[in-house]
Amino acid sequence: MRLQTDPSCFSITAFLADQVTLVAREEKLPPGAALLRLQELSRTPEGRAKLIRLLDAAAQREPNADEAAKIAAICRELSAWGYGEGRRSAGFPEGNHRAAA
Repeated sequence: MRLQTDPSCFSITAFLADQVTLVAREEKLPPGAALLRLQELSRTPEGRAKLIRLLDAAAQREPNADEAAKIAAICRELSAWGYGEGRRSAGFPEGNHRAAA
């Protein structure tokens, strides 16, 4: 399934759906279990860092440049929310962060 995120325009619905899709792909889970796993990962700093690593791995393996750009957009948004705090990720180069609201 193709990702829904548009790197030029933020949509919370696409952002959340794509996170579930990527967790499902990376951890080989059905969508419902992937949603629960995403919620679990989001609860702690360690889990959030693991989620960023998971997304970074997905981006590194993605052969389609458009899909990789969508994953990078998700990583940038998560970074703006404080995920992966204190580390640079391959998914979002230094200097490309938005301030968390």
